[in-house]
Amino acid sequence: QAMRALRLGKLAVLPGVLPGAVRARALGAVGGPLCTATPSCASGSRRAAASSSSPAAERAPTEAGSQRSPAIAGAAGAAVLGAAGGLAYWAAFGKVEEVNVKVEQISEEVFDTKDNLFVFFLDKSEDLLDKKDDIQKVCRALRRDKTLHRLTFYFNVRKEGDPPGLDGHRADGAESTGAPLLPCVMYKGQRKTAIKVNTADIALDKITEFFAALSEKIDPAWKTWPVQRLSGQEFHEEVLEASSPAAPVLMQMYEDTCFLCFLMRPFVNSLAKLFKENGVPLTFKRINISENDFPDRCPVARGTPTFICFRGDKVPGVKWDEFKPNDLVQRLTKEYTNLPESVLAEMDELQGLVSRRFQMFTQLVMWTIELQKLEALLAAPPPALPASSPVGEAEGGEADGAEMPAEAEEVDDDAFSSVVSTMMAADMRRTDLLLENLAYLQREVDEVEHDAALLGIMLAESVQKREKEEDELFAASRQKKSNR
Repeated sequence: QAMRALRLGKLAVLPGVLPGAVRARALGAVGGPLCTATPSCASGSRRAAASSSSPAAERAPTEAGSQRSPAIAGAAGAAVLGAAGGLAYWAAFGKVEEVNVKVEQISEEVFDTKDNLFVFFLDKSEDLLDKKDDIQKVCRALRRDKTLHRLTFYFNVRKEGDPPGLDGHRADGAESTGAPLLPCVMYKGQRKTAIKVNTADIALDKITEFFAALSEKIDPAWKTWPVQRLSGQEFHEEVLEASSPAAPVLMQMYEDTCFLCFLMRPFVNSLAKLFKENGVPLTFKRINISENDFPDRCPVARGTPTFICFRGDKVPGVKWDEFKPNDLVQRLTKEYTNLPESVLAEMDELQGLVSRRFQMFTQLVMWTIELQKLEALLAAPPPALPASSPVGEAEGGEADGAEMPAEAEEVDDDAFSSVVSTMMAADMRRTDLLLENLAYLQREVDEVEHDAALLGIMLAESVQKREKEEDELFAASRQKKSNR
């Protein structure tokens, strides 16, 4: 029945059987281009456009490379239309002749909304025709693997800034066969990797290994946190099945390296506790997308933090545009119009305290860096005493004071980033609320400031002792000269 409908072009009677916009014509011509030569898509997302892993943002075809004369474009379109089509064969209806797989140009919209991407990188637009047989061979081979049924295929034209590993035309093990190699990039979740596919011996094991779902190990302690942390494998039960239109689940996607996620951690915890104590039917949960791929039926988010509201397993999750503290409070106020005035007032107070957390964390970072510099100065061996010159005096009358080591005088970017990253990682393991966290940060600031003051005193005493030793040495030297 499926093949008969395919031949007659009556796809409307088979909804869901042939995914994608596949059109069949009479006389056996299969429609749907191998690729659609669309222009590079301008960024339509605040975060996907800025993402360094976006294939369209980094590797969109240049204007000159993507333009062709009407005659060439028409001939190419006709050739592709005659040679390529919609989707693969359907085993459910028995053995069927394979149909070409649809391959479109990658865009920001695709990257921002879809997962499990397999992108072919081409040297020039004309390679769409020259390499169509090799591209289709790879697509069909991957489609035949049941574990790769989620893959969608795209192309892009290579340019400066491509992922590493896309240059050249040979790969390990391909020299002896002389088989064509297709540079590709695979995307799943927040992960990506560049490969070169040998069309004579497609390494399915490496591809299937990459696209296997990543889900972190479940820690029972997560269940007791103010905002429950999920793994990818828990998503269906803990989010889709646990939510409903009357009692939604608001899931925050975050990453360990996301500074705003770190800054908002105790704030979101406090919101969750406030809603629970006041009987507001909304449950907050979190998933770390640097440790988990996007679960099935979960919207894609290329930037963090991202909040997604789920209202049951029958309704798609909705990504909220709001991700800053004040914006999130305003969205929650619109969603729940009957919140008591006391709850509204506390929400407003909480979002205002996030800036206080930022200030205190900045103080803690700077005092920690100063403390490390003082520790480095005290640990360094003192320079040798001069033979006869007093402190601050050298040959020729020039000052010869001890210079602070360059690494202690100015902390470079790597050292600063290291301190921030270490402190962020430690904080992200905490489960305190915002007010509790502010009190904790104040204690930390006071302690490190006190330690720095003590080390400063020790350093000053060390300098005074050295000055005294140098003065005594100089006086002894002068006395020796006068005795002569």
